[in-house]
Amino acid sequence: MIDILRLKPTFTNITNWNKKPYSSTGGTRAKKIYIDENDDEYFFKGSKKLKDGTFKYRTEFWSEIISSKIGNWLGFKILDYNIAFDFNNDQQIGCLSKSMVEYSENKLSEGIDYLMGFDSKYNPNTDEYRYTFNFIKQTLNYFELTECEPKFIEMLIFDAIVGNSDRHQENWGFISKFRETMQEIEKEIKTQKNLIGKIIPNFKKFVTKNTLNQRQLEEEQNKKPKKLSLLNQALIVQTNFSPIYDSGCCLGRELLDEKIKKMLNDPQMLEAYLRKGKSEVRYKEGKKIPHFELLEKLNNDYESVFIQVIDKVNKNYDYEMLRDLILNIDSELPKELIKYKLPELRKELMIKLIDLRINKLKKLSE
Repeated sequence: MIDILRLKPTFTNITNWNKKPYSSTGGTRAKKIYIDENDDEYFFKGSKKLKDGTFKYRTEFWSEIISSKIGNWLGFKILDYNIAFDFNNDQQIGCLSKSMVEYSENKLSEGIDYLMGFDSKYNPNTDEYRYTFNFIKQTLNYFELTECEPKFIEMLIFDAIVGNSDRHQENWGFISKFRETMQEIEKEIKTQKNLIGKIIPNFKKFVTKNTLNQRQLEEEQNKKPKKLSLLNQALIVQTNFSPIYDSGCCLGRELLDEKIKKMLNDPQMLEAYLRKGKSEVRYKEGKKIPHFELLEKLNNDYESVFIQVIDKVNKNYDYEMLRDLILNIDSELPKELIKYKLPELRKELMIKLIDLRINKLKKLSE
């Protein structure tokens, strides 16, 4: 049974936390880096600020928080987001997540690094039509990360549940565990067992795969320095698919209040909205397709992955628990910040959307 207390978002006043110099980061929304009293790094994220000073999709941070709590509840490996407040920030309230990496111990490399490492001609700004599952699969195979395929598909299934339409190349990645790798090497040295058997083959694999004559080597170093680095990283260092993150482009965050009222009273309108939502990842070169159309196509080749994930979702999902989670998502807000609460109509819409999408997902296993 769901532990509501465990999933309830915490509220943290980060006004007095230290901000990292030049802390604005990439992405479509305002994001800043904060350091807490323990020197841990966090990301504070609000809505995108427009040129006129207003904020686009002011409730989007709630979508990020809710999607992370839903994902956690249903059994997905997902980054946790909670509520934070900074009195001195342009947008005082937003979502807070702890950094997935500690730069002296591990490293996050985004999907775009690998895609462009695999094909240096790929330009994400002009070649959107090429951003396909097969292209990503080829990239994983090239960097010998095929074991991450099921995790990538699991992420696409999660996107279908919440309706996330912005899974671009910077919204997924891999974590290279330098600390764990060094610990394993040190352990093998101490025990003097299997050191050569475990470490040397990877070095041989790397060298063999990158045997180049001098001219080719110079070209590689000048034009594609990241490819050699990523290959080395993937072959030598423990590299895993990262937790799911940046999933706030979902749950009707772009809808105006009047549209929400109409949708809640019109099942056909609600169904049409679900059908309209599309995945950023394409199945083949060309236009985007709806989330569940993509899943249906992938289900043919990855049936075991779908069975496992859908079974996990079925075991955890309960409609009344879903309502309880979303209706109480903002209960930790202090009274003086009540103006930032998520409107009740939006909560009801989110409940309906998730329930409908999970029922659609279940049909894939029938």
